[in-house]
Amino acid sequence: MNLIDLSKRYLLNETEHRVLECILRAVEHGDAKINIRAIAQQSFVSTTTVIKLSKKLGYQGYSDMMYSLRRHSEEERDAAAGIDLTSILETVDTDCIEAFADELLRCRNRCIFIVGLGFSTIASSYFMRRLATLGILAYDGAPVDMMRGGNEPSLTIILSKSGETRDLVDIALHAQTLHHKLYTITAHGDSTLARMSDNRLVIRTGGSVAYNVPDFFIGRTIILFEYILSRLVDRLQQEN
Repeated sequence: MNLIDLSKRYLLNETEHRVLECILRAVEHGDAKINIRAIAQQSFVSTTTVIKLSKKLGYQGYSDMMYSLRRHSEEERDAAAGIDLTSILETVDTDCIEAFADELLRCRNRCIFIVGLGFSTIASSYFMRRLATLGILAYDGAPVDMMRGGNEPSLTIILSKSGETRDLVDIALHAQTLHHKLYTITAHGDSTLARMSDNRLVIRTGGSVAYNVPDFFIGRTIILFEYILSRLVDRLQQEN
């Protein structure tokens, strides 16, 4: 459940946004009983305000809202747990995936760089926007101006099916001079970018690129991102 999306969709004001944030936090923590008075107290509003919010969101009342939000949260957790990573990755390196989530958490107050060229920009833009929903700043701008000196070491994620694109190799070299952690998602685990990286995830994909041959690299990369985000969300919830 995305707080920012819900706030925009229902045109919530600052107070309603704060109440909903409190409710979603309790739901995602798996609290057995979420009392309306406790929600009102924690968000500094009256119980009437909480009830009005539930109706503004399209529910019959507070109980109906809580039941629906709990069910939706459980479905999201089940969906993440049900992803078959063996159908996505050549080798499922659980430690690498967990390290990926750890790095995202470590760099959440810095700018994370996500770089792809060609069709890979679809996945890089998608991941950037998904991180923004968690309040994490990421940048997928042009390689020429994406990184400048003077910033704290951060995380650079490079998407490259071949792992050999010259412009991306140059960006990886620059990221290393800035002492960034370098993660690569590629279809070739023995490529130049894969060898340069602190960690790499190798996507299962087809053969050579052709317009009449399905290419699953981008789609599987996006699914992998969603799984990594589910691990990141678990960490953020544990902190709260």
